[in-house]
Amino acid sequence: MSITMMVLGAGRGDRFLPSLAAGLLVALVVGTGLGINAPLWSKSTGSAARPDGQESIREAVRCNVWLAALVYAWGASALFAIYSLSDVVWRHAFQYGLGAAIFAACIGLYGYWLGRANNRHVPPLFLTAVHGLAAAGGLVYLVGADKLATLKGDWAANEVFLWGGIAIIALCLMSAVTQTRIKP
Repeated sequence: MSITMMVLGAGRGDRFLPSLAAGLLVALVVGTGLGINAPLWSKSTGSAARPDGQESIREAVRCNVWLAALVYAWGASALFAIYSLSDVVWRHAFQYGLGAAIFAACIGLYGYWLGRANNRHVPPLFLTAVHGLAAAGGLVYLVGADKLATLKGDWAANEVFLWGGIAIIALCLMSAVTQTRIKP
């Protein structure tokens, strides 16, 4: 639904509808992430305090990885759809869409690997931090270079980058807090 509304808005030259549609999807993803992670954040009463706490934390982090893969897949789909189904033109849509699709597939494979029965470790916090900082750096560039105010054809892609970046940063923050709940 989000991608359909983004295509319709972009086709009409309406900048508000694609932003609203992307923002609502991100709200859903972040809300889902909070629902998965927040119960683990209390060291004394949360799920992390139980004997199977390490397993609960690993599963929550795996869910965060799957949500991140979903965000990248959504971004790829949105870029392909907007720039092939509307009159908006941007010459790099295919490259960025393909890059996001490959990244989604790689993160999805990582999530699959985390869920294997013989894999019992929690991913290192370092990976979460690097991912979050990379997304934050991209957002700083996007906002700092005033890319959101452009009148060129990449305005729709910038909405995908903005909202996708916000979702990834939020997921990384939630995952980092969850990962710090591991008992030594």
